Amino acid sequence: MTEKKTEKITVGGKEFALQHPGLKWALDHDYACRDRDNKIKTSDFVQGILDHVVVQPKGFKIDDFSSLAELQDFQEKVQSFL
Repeated sequence: MTEKKTEKITVGGKEFALQHPGLKWALDHDYACRDRDNKIKTSDFVQGILDHVVVQPKGFKIDDFSSLAELQDFQEKVQSFL
């Protein structure tokens, strides 16, 4: 069994500790968060990441980001991690 992949990212001055949830979860989550035009539904995708990938800070929500640009930066960094 492989050791869990972890990483820390900083977005808007906030540090997030990430733990990889496994390839199957990442693929299923990506698929579940797409609309019929295959575009990612950002709010569903990011909230799932906050709930299942971010280990610190716990309980962080989409509305805790200070701007859309900050949220998009977070999403890009997480997608690179996954």
